[in-house]
Amino acid sequence: MALALCASWLCKPICAFAQTNLVKNGDLAAGFDSAPADWYALSSDKKLTKFSWTYTPAGGGVLGISNNSRTFSSWHQALMLRPGIYHITAEARVEGAMPHEGGANIAVSTFDGIQLISNHLQGNTDWQTISFFLIEDRWGDTTELLCQLGISGNPDTGRASFRNIKMIEVASPPPMGAVRFNLAAIRTLYKDELHRPDERISIRAVGVASGMILLAILGWALFEIWRPALGAGRSAWMLAGGVMLAITAVKFAALFHFTGYYWDIWAKTNRALLAATLGPSKIYDPGLPVDAYPPGSLYLLWLSGWLGKLIEPTANGFRMIVEAPPLLAGFFIGLTIYFAAWRDGGGRRALIIMMLFALNPALIFDTVVWGQSDSAVALPMIAAAILILIGRYRLGWSAAAIAMLAKPQALAFTPPLALWTLFNAGIGECVWCASAVVGTVAIGILPYQLGHSWDWIINVYKDLGTRFSEASVGAFNFMGLIGGMGTPDTDKIFGGVSYSAFGLSLVCAVYLIASYLIWRARSAPAALLALFVALFGFFMFAPRMHERYLYYPLVFLIPIALESEFLTSIFAVVSATFLFNLVYIKLLTDTSTYFPDHPNAALIAAASINLAVFFAATAYGLLRSPPPGRSDDAATTAAEPD
Repeated sequence: MALALCASWLCKPICAFAQTNLVKNGDLAAGFDSAPADWYALSSDKKLTKFSWTYTPAGGGVLGISNNSRTFSSWHQALMLRPGIYHITAEARVEGAMPHEGGANIAVSTFDGIQLISNHLQGNTDWQTISFFLIEDRWGDTTELLCQLGISGNPDTGRASFRNIKMIEVASPPPMGAVRFNLAAIRTLYKDELHRPDERISIRAVGVASGMILLAILGWALFEIWRPALGAGRSAWMLAGGVMLAITAVKFAALFHFTGYYWDIWAKTNRALLAATLGPSKIYDPGLPVDAYPPGSLYLLWLSGWLGKLIEPTANGFRMIVEAPPLLAGFFIGLTIYFAAWRDGGGRRALIIMMLFALNPALIFDTVVWGQSDSAVALPMIAAAILILIGRYRLGWSAAAIAMLAKPQALAFTPPLALWTLFNAGIGECVWCASAVVGTVAIGILPYQLGHSWDWIINVYKDLGTRFSEASVGAFNFMGLIGGMGTPDTDKIFGGVSYSAFGLSLVCAVYLIASYLIWRARSAPAALLALFVALFGFFMFAPRMHERYLYYPLVFLIPIALESEFLTSIFAVVSATFLFNLVYIKLLTDTSTYFPDHPNAALIAAASINLAVFFAATAYGLLRSPPPGRSDDAATTAAEPD
């Protein structure tokens, strides 16, 4: 019933009546503080731009952009149009703009990078109506509306204001002399200069088959963890399943009230539509308007794009489709943690551990409020760790390969697990596990590899590693504490040592400590503590770290959070600092402000607490670990057949 209701909502007509303004909050009457509802501001350089929104009952609402130097800045709103003819208008004025640059304008952009722009207001121009007609030939082509000062390639300075923004579907063709854009004609005229889809059914069939195999491997991995409880009877899983289902339903309902981080949602929307339109062999072509996502994540986006084309929802409806997989991943993480804890014999304790994940405010904020996909990566990561720690090495490493295909950050948990495999299963089993990883990766990249050079996947991950170059990209960690946000990691800290070199050196030290903890570990909880130290240390000391990457160490801490009062306290503190970090950075992005050049009180306090927690957890592991040597019980568990 819930799925039927959601489907009926998602499929409601895009434009119910003619003369309906399709722009949300087009009169700019709704908003909070300096943020107008349903609008998001972006600039090529936040330090050069100030955005504003004002509303008075007499004068109405106004969007403002002020560029202190030459740059291009814009207010954005997500769109999803059905075929038709649309008249797009706004009143605009500009002061102090350059006479022959981008000026003040309105525009729409398509999922494949076409931007259609109105006439420009340049120099000093009082309020005027700017407009154009858009002829849309298929659902989903246009993905956003923009009010801009300057454009890419023609940056501008000065101040621009916009009000009374409208998009009306019209029944008759545009009048003669009006500015019009026919997307079908543009694609026909410039077909050799635009991205063309790969229509070969065989390529798409390979992609579907590869995706189904990866899904089957992950499903097998989860089933192996769940099997003991499922075989014990309904009482072992019914309550946990019902609770997780109810919590997930509430989270899904909350998506209607939280629009997420606009840039990421827009990027995932475009990538989903590109994957469904171009096919897997074309999705990594150069010149596409969004960053190259890892191959594993594209399967979910491809599915989202296909579903969107099938039911043709509104922009908000398509956002729900794109954000649904991370919610489902969270549902499966909760149950997996429950079933793993249930194996130890405590149903009530397992339920409490599950709730530490399901009701954790920071993890909910990451997935529901921010709209991130970290849970989709954490699911194969935690499944892989559990399987490897109970002796299902080859299946566990196949799940680990899926995590690495989904996001390169999953590589951070592999060194300790590799050592655990070596210590407990020997070199022969390690060879088989390496083969499982290679085989799973080969299946995952196959549909995207076709038509590319042999080192294509290596170059993709190299590009992912160089996309950001700051010492800290929003993370309240040690790099942010000593360098602040936005400091290039090539800057020198002391002598000739850069932030990058210093941070990577500290990461190496972290992994040496984690390796020692793995060597001393005689049980799965001790190994999970070593994994937490490795992942948390990676977050604390590695350069180019986002605030969201604290998600992974927190998930690995949850299964052992009730092992002692100390670990429970660590869990509570890390959850609090993670939530504070997320809320603080989300506020900055929503108001399009930039972080101070030097650490402020919020960063210093949170980063210092995180640093103290890392040293405390590391000391706890070193002091509480048993002396070197492997126990018979641990060896027996590790030898469980694959």
